[in-house]
Amino acid sequence: MDEEVFDPNLYPSPYPTWGDFFQWINLYYSHGEHAVIYSDNRSPYQLIKVMNTDITDSESNWMMADFVEENWEKGIDGFVKIHSFARFNAKKGMIFSLQNNVAQTNANYVEIMSVLDMEHGDEMAMWVMDKVAYMGLNYPDLSKNEMIDKVAQAAYNIGTQTGMKLTDLKPHNYGFSKDGSAMIFDFNLEEGTETEEGYHSVITALSTHTKV
Repeated sequence: MDEEVFDPNLYPSPYPTWGDFFQWINLYYSHGEHAVIYSDNRSPYQLIKVMNTDITDSESNWMMADFVEENWEKGIDGFVKIHSFARFNAKKGMIFSLQNNVAQTNANYVEIMSVLDMEHGDEMAMWVMDKVAYMGLNYPDLSKNEMIDKVAQAAYNIGTQTGMKLTDLKPHNYGFSKDGSAMIFDFNLEEGTETEEGYHSVITALSTHTKV
């Protein structure tokens, strides 16, 4: 499939059922503190993010799921393109599928499953998103400072249009498309605002492992 060509058959509905996701979800791809990402068996250019919004030790999960649900169809520049979004209550078949698609890889199964921490009835949020061509500050035709400028602009634009402040802007939470556009696909949220210069300083510090 050509990355630049949109195939409507890939996304029969922007609000799919669990049965749709059951068909789409492929093997484990990566994970972070709050979510697990799976490959999409329909296309190498999309990923499926899975999050348990009922985890009680943090508000980050449900805040992020609410944020995505409220904003993913707005076409906000800098916010990763999302094609489908849904929420479901975890049931036996879903839990087994998500577990099995990790177990079939060499990844640390116990660690990854602790991120999802699934129990029957938990609310799960899932969405299909574009996969960045270049993770972090690795776009070949831009200097590091130019890349940080673009990520800061993206963060400022997302924050301005949503009224939220983006945090945790580490290199593994953003990247670049082939045309050099910055895309932010993971972050934490806080009430408030931040200037573009403030985002630039934070992104610079986090890219060099310096505390802000």
